[in-house]
Amino acid sequence: MNNRMPVLRGLFYPDLYTYKLRDSEYVPGVWKNTTMLVLLSGLIFGISAYFGIGSEYLSKNLTAISRENYELHKLLFMFGQIIWGLFYGAAIIFIPALFFWTLSDIGLKKFVTVQQFVLPILLLEKVIIIPLATTLGLIKTSSPFSLGVIAQYITGNDFIIYFLAAISLFKVWAIFIEFKYVKMLTGKKPGMVLLMVIGINLVFWLFSALFSFVQFEKIL
Repeated sequence: MNNRMPVLRGLFYPDLYTYKLRDSEYVPGVWKNTTMLVLLSGLIFGISAYFGIGSEYLSKNLTAISRENYELHKLLFMFGQIIWGLFYGAAIIFIPALFFWTLSDIGLKKFVTVQQFVLPILLLEKVIIIPLATTLGLIKTSSPFSLGVIAQYITGNDFIIYFLAAISLFKVWAIFIEFKYVKMLTGKKPGMVLLMVIGINLVFWLFSALFSFVQFEKIL
């Protein structure tokens, strides 16, 4: 059985595509779709950087450096964000896919396909944050879709704030998609699948909080 797995239809119709993906002997277009999504991730991160999102430290030092140096730092920041976006896209697709693959006897390509449904959700969140940040001046920890706002009221610990800010409605949506597909593909008990899915996402949230907490611009 040779079924195509359109990313958007697989994302919005998981009940149908879980069965199609499970029963497919071969899934075409996996690496092409992966490449396109990773490139899209780099583009979105680059656009976000172009609008200065995440470069607050540059704005703080605007009066301390020349205009030429500021523009150079801004260009380097945007280039770095593009590279980071490419890495982010590849990590979101391959790290969970490899993790699920090692815990099952299902082919790696099918789990890569599952993550192709997850990455657009996370990129959509990134896109939505851009106009909110540029018009309302919202920073990452103040996203209305995450727990970061609540965290700022209950604690002054920056790491905890960054960690909770990494948990959003979009992340919950991504977890739901992963759960639906991994459960159907592996046939494992729901509790075990949920533990697997939340476990790998917890690792990503912790790393996200760590990278946000450590101010690398002060180290460089």
